[in-house]
Amino acid sequence: MQYRLFTFFILFFTFFLTQAQEKTDANIQLIKDFIQQVSIETISPDVILNQHVLLKETSTDEEYDYLEASIEEIRVNLQTKNIDEIEYLTFNSLPKKETNDIDLEGKSVDHIYFLKYKKRQMLAIYITENKIASFTLVAKENNKARFITY
Repeated sequence: MQYRLFTFFILFFTFFLTQAQEKTDANIQLIKDFIQQVSIETISPDVILNQHVLLKETSTDEEYDYLEASIEEIRVNLQTKNIDEIEYLTFNSLPKKETNDIDLEGKSVDHIYFLKYKKRQMLAIYITENKIASFTLVAKENNKARFITY
């Protein structure tokens, strides 16, 4: 009886880990697709936003214009980089000292990713509902950073 229970536990745990890894892989692929499109100058920021970014809280033209400008800024930043050398890292894979100053505000660390190029952080991304909910990490008044969702 104990052997069956142990076997069931191992199978369940393996299934859970497999599901979590598949979700992480899917999220990283979503981010890679986003970065790939941003790096192509002929793809307009409007198209990128509509395909990859969750825009639930963006209600004004000014907010949308800000997001388009942010895409252009990421594009300029990518021009000097070989995108094949970008590292895509999970929140939990980073040392605590690199994430201590982030106020999660209830967001799951399983949906937060960091992009590094040559060991330097270049972008932080929060994913929800299979879309990018934020690529904007801003400092708050208490020396903590938070994601701005769109």
